[in-house]
Amino acid sequence: MAVYPAYFTLLGLIVYGIAYFVYARWYDKHIWEPDPKKTTPAHMYMDGVEFFPASRYILYGFQFKGIAGAAPIVGPFVALSYGWVPALIWILLGNFFIGWIHDYGALFTSVRREGKTLGPLAYEIIGPRARSALMGFLIYYLIMVAAAFFFVCSILFHLRGGGLVFMVFIVIAGIISGVLLYRVKVHILYATIVGWIIMIIGLYLGSYVAPLPKVISPEIAMLATAIICFFGAVLPIIWYAQPVNYMAFYPCIVGIIVLIVGALITPFTGITVVPPAFGPAFPYSPKVGPIWPILMVSIACGAISGWHTLVGTSGSSRQVDVETDILPVGAGSMLTEGLLALSALGAYMAMTSEEAIKAGKFWGFALGASRLAAPLFLTTAENPALQTFFFAFIAIYAITVLQLVFRFMRMAMAELAAPIPPLRVTLGNKYIGTIVGMLISGLFAWSGAWINLWTYFGGSNQLLAGMSLLLVSCHLASVKKPTKFNLAPAIFMLVTCEGALAWENYVMAKAIMAGKPIAKGLITKYPAVALGLNAIFLILGIIMMILGLIVAYDGLKAWSKYRKEAK
Repeated sequence: MAVYPAYFTLLGLIVYGIAYFVYARWYDKHIWEPDPKKTTPAHMYMDGVEFFPASRYILYGFQFKGIAGAAPIVGPFVALSYGWVPALIWILLGNFFIGWIHDYGALFTSVRREGKTLGPLAYEIIGPRARSALMGFLIYYLIMVAAAFFFVCSILFHLRGGGLVFMVFIVIAGIISGVLLYRVKVHILYATIVGWIIMIIGLYLGSYVAPLPKVISPEIAMLATAIICFFGAVLPIIWYAQPVNYMAFYPCIVGIIVLIVGALITPFTGITVVPPAFGPAFPYSPKVGPIWPILMVSIACGAISGWHTLVGTSGSSRQVDVETDILPVGAGSMLTEGLLALSALGAYMAMTSEEAIKAGKFWGFALGASRLAAPLFLTTAENPALQTFFFAFIAIYAITVLQLVFRFMRMAMAELAAPIPPLRVTLGNKYIGTIVGMLISGLFAWSGAWINLWTYFGGSNQLLAGMSLLLVSCHLASVKKPTKFNLAPAIFMLVTCEGALAWENYVMAKAIMAGKPIAKGLITKYPAVALGLNAIFLILGIIMMILGLIVAYDGLKAWSKYRKEAK
């Protein structure tokens, strides 16, 4: 009996619909009790730079594009090592029970505590040691995120330079629409239409005028990515990051809708699920480790993500107009990202093993996605506009998150460097801090230890999510609210991610002791350098495990204290 992507796509839509319209609305009403008359930090501290009230529609687009990176697209490919059924189960259950409640809770906690970021929240709710451990963890974590996404963008723009052309036009569209909206005071509809026109021109030029296959080297592509992200890291958020992410939201959401619809009509187009339900989906599926805990960290943001805590507390919480906007912005954007992971899984399901071997994870997604989408546009999967769009589709998700990664990284560096005068002058400078972060993460991306880097990124990412869920649990306990909805997922994620980091540390230590570095690409010519980078990965992995345990211990201790006080 043929299995069509339509089956699990429809199941996902039903699961996410119940999660938002039933579970999330009940939780919103009975646990947090949002008050539309309560003054939010956006109004309380409005400065037009970091604090300013935004429309829930713009903020939803900003939050979604801020949280949704390449991980929900690339992650399902890695998870296919275990078959598409385990990957599907985690995408659905992870989103339903953990993902949206994490994003919503972190955003609401920051709004209720004057728009404070993660470090001050940890200091205030848990204690000074937890804050120090968390800030140290964040530096290492952000380097891993940046390295993983740097690698993704460099390979994508190397394989198809037209994607870079399209990305540049998206940035231009964002800047111009932002000026029209905030400076000229043009209505949002007209500013958005102008942005759409610019992006369509960019797609045409990237597809038909400048496809540039493998003309741009990975190193040059990485440099172009760094330049785009540099401005997002240092300029006021209202003039670059927010409007660019807002305009990038449209091709991203259109891509999701096209893939979802394309998957739903597969019984009519005849596209079936080819790979096996269990076991390696393709003959060359990466050997990433045991299904637990690695599956839960391989789909790094498609089910749950600690990165979303940073976006919510450092960005969106300071733009919330009224508390009733938090449900669609926090919970709604996370469940939309779940649809992204679901659609990416559907795209990979449309490939045969032979095609997957030839295509790889990036070409594979573009090929599978084009195959699902082609019938909707009465064309073929080889259409250059479709392939350029879906190539750029991954890069848009990666690069719009990457610019915020570097922004948060230089802010974290400045906060840690503040007590030390020499570091305050250097790393505390937003330009120097951003460049230093780019150089370090770029070196890690150049290492070529792709699967290992991805597991370190996923493990640290989900570990941060566990810490955030624990932090929200402590906040709720301090105001005498039920905590079980956050605490149970927190404990599961903390244990799982500590296990994932321990496994990857074991793999890296084994390679170092054998003197056989894990490397790929140009760096294989320099085995000593590759071995040194492997050693750095191992050291960072051990440090992240220790810091995570400190935050978990102090957080559980604080939660217990709040519960005793409540009783």
